[in-house]
Amino acid sequence: MIRLSKRYRFFASHRLHSEALTEEENQRTFGKCNNPHGHGHNYEVEITVAGDVDPVTGRVVDIRALDGIAEKTILKPLAYRNLNQEVAAFQKIVPTTENLGVELYSRLRSSWAGTFGTDGPRLEMVRIWETDRNICEITNRNE
Repeated sequence: MIRLSKRYRFFASHRLHSEALTEEENQRTFGKCNNPHGHGHNYEVEITVAGDVDPVTGRVVDIRALDGIAEKTILKPLAYRNLNQEVAAFQKIVPTTENLGVELYSRLRSSWAGTFGTDGPRLEMVRIWETDRNICEITNRNE
C-alpha cells in the first residue's frame, strides 16, 4: 500500500460565531476570530490517497483526476468566498477548521467513486492548514 499526498491552496474568509451563544460568550470563545466583519485565511489543503501502484503507469493515482476533483469540490466552490454567507454548509454551523475539514472530506467522498471508481485509490485523509499553527486532520477509519 502506497500513500500519496497533494496540496492545494485557496483563500476564503469567515467569522467564528455561534447562534447558540450570546454575544459575550461568542467573544469569550472565539476572541478576535469573532470580528463581525470576518477575517481571511490562506487555507492549504492536503489530500492523501492510498492504493497500489499501477504496474503500467507506476502511479497510485492519476494526478490530473485528483486535481480535477479538488478543483470541482473544493477550490471552485470555496475560493474567494465568505464561508458564512456564501457556502450553504456553513449557514447553520460555525466554519471552524474542524468543520471545514469535515466538509471538505465529505465533498471529496461524495464525488470519489464517480472519479476513481470502486477499485481505484481510496481517500485516506484530508489535512487543512488554517494557519501555520492551526492544522486539522480528517480520516475515516471505518473504510
